[in-house]
Amino acid sequence: MNNKVTVEILGVKYSLRYSKDSDINDIQEAAKIVDENIRLMTKQNQYLPPDRVAVLTALQIAEQLIRLKKDYNEFWDILDENRSNKHK
Repeated sequence: MNNKVTVEILGVKYSLRYSKDSDINDIQEAAKIVDENIRLMTKQNQYLPPDRVAVLTALQIAEQLIRLKKDYNEFWDILDENRSNKHK
C-alpha cells in the first residue's frame, strides 16, 4: 500500500496513506470538512488552545455522524415497516 494523498488543514499539509478501497475524493472532502470546522470553532472560541479546538471539533463532527447514523437507521426502519404493511 503506497497510495498517498496530501491534504491541507489550517495551512499545514498532511501526507496520508490510503487503502485501495478508499476514495481519494472522500479523503480530500473529509479534510476540507475538518479544516472548515476547525476554522469556525477557532473563530467562535478565540482563546482556546489549538489542541482543545481540535478535540471540540472532533466531538462536534462525531456528534453529527451519530445523528446521521440514527437518521439513517430510522429511515430504514420506516421503509421496512412500510414494506411490511404493503405485504399484509
